[in-house]
Amino acid sequence: MSYKFSKIVLIKNKEYTIKAPSTNPDKKYDVFLDDKKLLSFGDRNYQQYKDKLGYYSKLNHLDPKRKKLYRFRHQFDKGVVQNNPNYPGFFSWHLLW
Repeated sequence: MSYKFSKIVLIKNKEYTIKAPSTNPDKKYDVFLDDKKLLSFGDRNYQQYKDKLGYYSKLNHLDPKRKKLYRFRHQFDKGVVQNNPNYPGFFSWHLLW
């Protein structure tokens, strides 16, 4: 499978390459660090508040109430609490919600 989308994002002084669609059929994006796949994030079956990368922007719902509920539900996810980009929740929190 070849990627149709690629974007470089600078996070904590590291360049992450985010590619879409993911090779995982259940996820939206794959994240690479130093040309090595790190993780996949974003469930393809669901909308997001706003896709800041743009590839899945057709799934944006822009509903502030849903965003607030998502943020409440996921505020204690490991990647979010630790502000750690080694977890899918970190990327979902910052790039999709």
